[in-house]
Amino acid sequence: MARPSKKKTSQAKESPPLRDEEPTIVIGIDFGTTYSGVAWAASGLPNRINIITNWDAVKHHCSDKEKAPSAISYDGSGKITWGYSIPDKESAIEWFKLCLLDESDIPKAIRNSKRLQAARDSLRQSDRRVVDVISDYLKKLWKHTILTIKRSIGERLVNFSRFKVVATLPAIWPVYAQIRMNEAIEKAGILDARPAGDTTLAFLSEPEAAALATMKDIFRYNKANMEIGDHFVVCDAGGGTVDVITYTVIQLDPLRVEESVKGDGKLCGASFLDERFMDILRAKLDEMSPDAWQILENSGALSRIINVDWENGIKTQFRNTDQHWVIQMPVNGPKRTHDEFRFSDLKFDVKEAQPIFKPVMAEISQLVIDQIETVKKKYKKEPKCVILVGGFGRQPYLYTCIQVALERDIKLEGKTEVLQSPGAEPWTAICRGAVIRGLELSDNTTESTVFRAKDQTSWFLRVGETVPVDKSIEKGFYYDIEQPITKLHTALIYSISSTPSK
Repeated sequence: MARPSKKKTSQAKESPPLRDEEPTIVIGIDFGTTYSGVAWAASGLPNRINIITNWDAVKHHCSDKEKAPSAISYDGSGKITWGYSIPDKESAIEWFKLCLLDESDIPKAIRNSKRLQAARDSLRQSDRRVVDVISDYLKKLWKHTILTIKRSIGERLVNFSRFKVVATLPAIWPVYAQIRMNEAIEKAGILDARPAGDTTLAFLSEPEAAALATMKDIFRYNKANMEIGDHFVVCDAGGGTVDVITYTVIQLDPLRVEESVKGDGKLCGASFLDERFMDILRAKLDEMSPDAWQILENSGALSRIINVDWENGIKTQFRNTDQHWVIQMPVNGPKRTHDEFRFSDLKFDVKEAQPIFKPVMAEISQLVIDQIETVKKKYKKEPKCVILVGGFGRQPYLYTCIQVALERDIKLEGKTEVLQSPGAEPWTAICRGAVIRGLELSDNTTESTVFRAKDQTSWFLRVGETVPVDKSIEKGFYYDIEQPITKLHTALIYSISSTPSK
């Protein structure tokens, strides 16, 4: 047996290194429960990471947003609309990402969620598998991504460039979810053959992707405050899931990190605020009129309230201070007079909004506290900071709640800071981090050290090979073990290439 050669490699799925002369486009896909985003960078300009926008939209003020809704709609003829292009009155399948999980792997409280039940009902009514629905959505997302990149750098360069795709998944998800996601990506045509060469695919956990992007941002601003051995907690608060995981700095220039405390997470993202808001909104409308909800839903006004007054209003603005909001009801005539309003405007004050936010914030704060306590117990030191990322990670009250929880529940000898970047940076951190990881793999840059033997791979089956049903396929192998062991782990590896590497 050949002697293994020492080689550094990433913990993610290994891809062949890129040659300097090969133009490559690295594309990071963050397929989320409520919103999805894509980032990309060309190998010639690795420090310039671009975010896909310019979405087709029927809603106002949406086309230039950094992400598109993870929503899809099928009409009677099978025509697909997706994201912001779905009209208000048209029913859509949402939350279908969570349907990748087996029901037994979803906590009971979430399993009974109205949004998740609605997603499962929609899948049954449409007679479609969740993998097929995700595939249809990703196909639209991919088409828009490639068109946008072509507009930016030209069709000729895109056609000559190899694609390296890095897709992200929640850290707490089981392995079978990645297998199903891989199937959806293949069915979407993302890995289709291209003259420029094979498109490679790697998976990366969402919090690790967020850590890569965020730590690079922090390192750029505050290099002097970073030391090897520092720990930091990443809290990736998204629409459905909230993941927390701790990393430590193992190299400063270039910056390298590795997981130091196993991640944890819950389904307690921003969508669970949505359900609480909808319950309160329905109760308020029922007080006005028993048919108010139905009238607003049929007219499309309910969708406008959710998009404008909630998603871009109360949900992002709530700080638990002396706030109040007014939700305008639709007007029937061209002039805004009292007689032309069917219903009175709705008023929300901070006391009515508190039950929406506080229970979810408490769950997230506890996840962070538990992670910090584990760091202190394992390493006898405090993490330097808690970094909030994800769309929900931008919420100002979340920052306050975690800061208060640290001061109240943990006896900190030093000062673990809570960091929350402004603007779109937390929302795009995952897809940007996926691109960073793809660029690192392309440069053959590494984080962990393993031993691999070269030219030792013997494939059991090859793509397109005929397999007799009455004959088993067997190949022998052995491990060179230097001392007795109690457990032996074997990884099963597959490739979609017709000529897999050796």
